[in-house]
Amino acid sequence: MEITRYNSDTGNRDMPAESYDKHMSFIEVLQRAVQLKAPLIVKTSYVNDERPGAWYIKGQNSNLSYEDIKIMVEENVQNNKHSKRVCYLIKYFD
Repeated sequence: MEITRYNSDTGNRDMPAESYDKHMSFIEVLQRAVQLKAPLIVKTSYVNDERPGAWYIKGQNSNLSYEDIKIMVEENVQNNKHSKRVCYLIKYFD
């Protein structure tokens, strides 16, 4: 498994996602992502009480490949989109 960290995200509601409490540890979220074979973990930041930030595991059961997701994230990094988010792109070696 290889994990790459970015200060961005693929976008909003762009692929299947499950949300998790922001107080969960990264290791707990990573373990769940690996169970799901999900390619992306996203941590959003606090905006206000209605949007307090959360972990998201994204891409499980998606038609997007690892390379498709990587391109989306890297384009958003270049364009400075979603820069208040942190994501972890996971490449699995089966």
